[in-house]
Amino acid sequence: MEKLTATQLKEVFGLSEEAWLRLADDIIEPLDDEAFADGPKRWSGYAFARWLASTHPELAGAGPLLLRPAPLVEPRYLGGEYRDADYGTDVRAEYFAGRWDTREGIIAIVFPRDGMPDARSLLEVHTDTASLVVVEHFYAFDGPKLQVVDRERPELVYHPSWSDLAAHVGGPVPWWPSALRRRAHLTAWAPGDAPVPVDVATYPSWEPLYELARQEPEGSPVRHACFTIGHRIRTSAAEHASWEMENLRSWTTGPGDSMVYPAVPRMSGPGPGELATDAVVGAGLAELCGRTDDLAVECLEHVSAWSSEDLPYGGTFQVTRTDVTWMAAEWINRLREVPPTALHRVWGESYQTVGTFVDPVTGSPVVAVKGKFIFRRVSEITYIGRAPKRLPEGTVLKEVILDDPIWVRTDDGVLYPAPVMDAPGLSWGYNGSGPLTLAQCVGRLLDDGGAHAVTYGDDGKDEPGLGKYFRIKHKRGTRLTRSDLVRARRGG
Repeated sequence: MEKLTATQLKEVFGLSEEAWLRLADDIIEPLDDEAFADGPKRWSGYAFARWLASTHPELAGAGPLLLRPAPLVEPRYLGGEYRDADYGTDVRAEYFAGRWDTREGIIAIVFPRDGMPDARSLLEVHTDTASLVVVEHFYAFDGPKLQVVDRERPELVYHPSWSDLAAHVGGPVPWWPSALRRRAHLTAWAPGDAPVPVDVATYPSWEPLYELARQEPEGSPVRHACFTIGHRIRTSAAEHASWEMENLRSWTTGPGDSMVYPAVPRMSGPGPGELATDAVVGAGLAELCGRTDDLAVECLEHVSAWSSEDLPYGGTFQVTRTDVTWMAAEWINRLREVPPTALHRVWGESYQTVGTFVDPVTGSPVVAVKGKFIFRRVSEITYIGRAPKRLPEGTVLKEVILDDPIWVRTDDGVLYPAPVMDAPGLSWGYNGSGPLTLAQCVGRLLDDGGAHAVTYGDDGKDEPGLGKYFRIKHKRGTRLTRSDLVRARRGG
């Protein structure tokens, strides 16, 4: 619809050759001729539709339904239904569909909750609709983009404005930010209702965290940790939903009177004193990681999806038995088998877990899984662990071993996975962020063996000498002594 030739305009708008010739004298200007110098002239289909409706309404009736002149109607809202994703069909999305009865037939307006359904597929579900509108997540020139198909022309997908849609349903169209699309609220809403406070719906979810927190005794680190992280998730979503609505209200070419906002985010939070410092949150999550109940597992899944910053361990790494180096073998051989904890279950639930362990040096849980890689042997065993965020205070770096993961050994002979977060990662042998992050990490460890892993937003100093050194394609397994690293740092 953005760029149509004369032939395409005639097809889309059902214009005969005779009708086209009648329009030729006063038709709107085509798009920039120079841009299409080697081909036929092209017009904006949407601009043409509006021009046709205003100057030749008798010819506009064969075009896309929501681009035709809208008859004067009283809004007749038929209610709506909330549908869960149906993975046995082409509609693999959770959504709410509101329905309006109009002179052209029923118009269904779909607000996705999880996933983005295709409007054409939804015609097969909502069989009594004349037009089906999907409100997309990203924006067009006048608000969230509208994806529309008409039953009489299901092969044609078009994108009307919010004012087009409002004119055809007979009044302002509701719009909910994604975080305010709660099933009970959506299905109860009716035109003319005043905006009501709604608890934000989020992923990761704050609700299991609040549920677990309320089961814990007052003052418990776990209670504080769950309330604090749940509050962060909830507040972030509520603030973003408020911003989205205020942002749309400020648009000079936005939906204006064509859109209403039926909900506002409920901003209440935990009681006074329930929110905690980072240190208390870290202690509470460390305790939660060692629990075994299902709710603890669910909460850790959502905490991990939100941010691993507060978890007691750093970035994930893996070691496969069939491709093991002597450093990795040393690490595997010191693992101690233990019953599965909540964090073991979070990491291992996507695979066939064959063992749960702990690294006695770092305290990190480790899971052994079978058949992790699709194109390798199904019997292959892979160990998944977590690196430390930092080494013990007072340790002294002795050497760095370039492997996957990168290892460090301290002067007391203990081998550790190098301190790292989930991102940025550590690597070597190319010109990119991995070697630069490794250089910064090693520089910190040379100055202070107990320094924290590199994280985004750090104000750490550049390490040009080490950065250049780690861009070299060293062989896997290369051992770099402290003196090697000090010399490289100096540019030697």
